[in-house]
Amino acid sequence: MHESEIIDRFTLPLEVIIRVCRREDLPALEWYGLMTEYRGIIQETFEMQERGEAVMLVAEVNGFPAGQVWINLVLKKDEAMGALWAVRVFPFLQGRKVGSRLMEAAEQLLRNRGYRAVELGVEKDNPDARRFYERLGYRESGTAQGGFTYTTPDGEEITMPLDEWIMRKQL
Repeated sequence: MHESEIIDRFTLPLEVIIRVCRREDLPALEWYGLMTEYRGIIQETFEMQERGEAVMLVAEVNGFPAGQVWINLVLKKDEAMGALWAVRVFPFLQGRKVGSRLMEAAEQLLRNRGYRAVELGVEKDNPDARRFYERLGYRESGTAQGGFTYTTPDGEEITMPLDEWIMRKQL
């Protein structure tokens, strides 16, 4: 864009609050249709949170959950390791430290609960995400292949293949 095309320019400060997800957040976690097909997974994870098996953290911006990280508290509890997934930030806020702050909050929550390490999977076709986690101190500890199946709101069953690096960090 050329300077002659700019009509106005200003900085818009935004307050971001990182907090535990509430039931009323669930529809907004579909992000205006970007994540609607995962409605069932969002609901299942919230039910895990209600049972004390998971924590869903959201980064709230003006009442909207613009970022999230989900923490599985039971998957590797015998190893004192939390498992993170669904780490995402709404596209227009990416690159503005929201993801880093969500990760810090998840790690602190795990430390406070006595966990000594954290693990997550990074799709091999997403090297930018891998670099993000490496900047935060995560190191590759292996690879995993497999997949998961979910049902869309329309009743379609989808199987997603996974080919991931497994990344870990000591807390």
